Amino acid sequence: MPGKSEIVDRIAFETGMAKAHAARAVEITVDAIADWLSSGDRVVVPGLGSFYTSERPARQVRNPRSGEKVDVASSRTVRFRPGKELKAAVNRK
Repeated sequence: MPGKSEIVDRIAFETGMAKAHAARAVEITVDAIADWLSSGDRVVVPGLGSFYTSERPARQVRNPRSGEKVDVASSRTVRFRPGKELKAAVNRK
């Protein structure tokens, strides 16, 4: 499963950029997306898709071990909706 190092290697190879600079570019990109999402913005990357947040309400869940009910606080979660180009690339045969 490819991860950050494979992304960095690919960017460095495709651009001729040093790996350290490519790694910093990936880190800055992830940090920027996180900052925008935390402030409530939707982040759209053409060709890839859009990142957005949604609210999860407070709820009660059951602990599978003990069977007791536990209260879970409300929270925000990150969602991703792939773009048309990404869907087409994945489904290409």
